Amino acid sequence: MSTNISNPELDALPEIRKDEILTKYTTFQVGGPAAYFLETNNSDLIEKAVKIAIKNQIPYSALGGGSNILVSDKGFNGLIIKLNSTACEFVEPDVLEADAGTSLAKVIRTSLSHNLTGLEFAVGIPGSFGGAIAGNAGTSGHGIAEYVEKLKYLDKNGVLRICEKKQLDVSYRYTRFKYTPTEIIISASLKLKIGNPTESQTLIKAALEKRSWQPKGAWCAGCIFKNPVNNVAGKLIDEAGLKGKKIGGAKISEEHGNFLLNTGHATAEDIVILISFVKQQIRDQFGIQLEEEVRYLGF
Repeated sequence: MSTNISNPELDALPEIRKDEILTKYTTFQVGGPAAYFLETNNSDLIEKAVKIAIKNQIPYSALGGGSNILVSDKGFNGLIIKLNSTACEFVEPDVLEADAGTSLAKVIRTSLSHNLTGLEFAVGIPGSFGGAIAGNAGTSGHGIAEYVEKLKYLDKNGVLRICEKKQLDVSYRYTRFKYTPTEIIISASLKLKIGNPTESQTLIKAALEKRSWQPKGAWCAGCIFKNPVNNVAGKLIDEAGLKGKKIGGAKISEEHGNFLLNTGHATAEDIVILISFVKQQIRDQFGIQLEEEVRYLGF
């Protein structure tokens, strides 16, 4: 399937690609093409591309590690900016700054290598640093956004701005950047504390044990649903007897109910239908409305 947007200014940008299939850029391994696809770490180039898109009313969105996102089978009829970086450095002994496209795993490793504590809970969480901040990735007790000191982002007009911690609007699995694809995180700094290596290893072991029941090597986007207040989504799905439920190539994991898997030939439509079915069953059986943690793109 091809897209139908053409723009000479975007065509002229270095490294721009057209009709790039997004499947390989997501952990769900589904999704159609992006009309325009730009993979870069150059903030000036990102800013230029965004301003062209805004001027020409072309939809655009950033893409990090590709986890926690579901791309439509029809793709995205606009500009996808794939943030790709390894930049991660200390600006102060206890302040770590990294590009949004740097992997969360590298940020965690860098902090631990300097005996800083705070991020141990996030060991094993996939995806990019920027995506983790936008969705406040973490556990029921901690989220990475609580450690953000400030971040740089492009606003909806393509202007580079600073967002201070108090402006992030942090809550469970949420910051103000979660559902605003026209605001793109460029980089962020974390304020951490000097820790004890032995204590950090204990916390890391606990985090890994907590994730030991998660599907290994599967095509999925992580947890599909947020935990409802005073409840656990995976537990509800298990109690509803939905583990192993399959629609097309999409299946609820038999290891953990809050993981929806692409068994090898799923379409985005299969996944959407299965998500809707689960929500309906949980609503009918328990009177609880589940809310997706995954972000939709191109629907």
